Amino acid sequence: MITEYPLTKANRIQLAKAFRNVPRVDISIECVLEAQMGKAFVDSMECPSAFKIVVGPFFYFAGDASSEGGQAMLKDIKPYNLFMSSSAGWVEECRKLYGERLIAFERYSFSSEKLSLATLQQLCQISVHNIKQIDITLLEKIWGQDHFIDISDFDSPSDFMERGIGYYAEKSGEIIGAAYASLVCIQGIEISLFVVDDHRRQGVATALAANLVRWCLENNMDAHWDAANPESCRLAERLGYILTGKYQAYYLKP
Repeated sequence: MITEYPLTKANRIQLAKAFRNVPRVDISIECVLEAQMGKAFVDSMECPSAFKIVVGPFFYFAGDASSEGGQAMLKDIKPYNLFMSSSAGWVEECRKLYGERLIAFERYSFSSEKLSLATLQQLCQISVHNIKQIDITLLEKIWGQDHFIDISDFDSPSDFMERGIGYYAEKSGEIIGAAYASLVCIQGIEISLFVVDDHRRQGVATALAANLVRWCLENNMDAHWDAANPESCRLAERLGYILTGKYQAYYLKP
């Protein structure tokens, strides 16, 4: 039976051992290992052989995919949730179960090592857009609603204000885009970025992202960038990120 694994100190050590060799493509695994965000599941509380980490729509596997517990976890996959990096054997076992319903797609990893504070400050200064820092008033207004500023992995708006950071663009009283920390762990944040369709290709995304990444550099936080499309890649490189490689993620068609 698959059950939630309480994030006690001892259980987090077990999780760290299980996920030690799973490639890190974002900070989701660290968020759970630190008990910051997300949940973990196992096939047995006493002697687990299969492990699953879930953060929002993203999930990661470790352990024995061919075990009874591993098969049960795979059979519980929901369509369109994202199957991210996992231990060896999980993708193959998933393909056996779902065949062509399991769709692979490319994502892109970037390094923040070469980011320049001066470059980011210049991008912020030349922007003509009205960029504001996300505050508690805005978060309380949108909390619990279907909004592109999705902070549902935080405990509350106050929790975001204590641990997170973000910026939004406003035009004529309308929020037209935002860049914010969707995840937080000790090493830094995971960036989420969205601009309303009618306002894209006007420099809004650049201004938002530059402000957020600048704040992270000024506050000794890593701003993790994981891209899912060429547009996100181009913006990352404009900001000063360096492409380090591609990897495959998966989703399940209905």
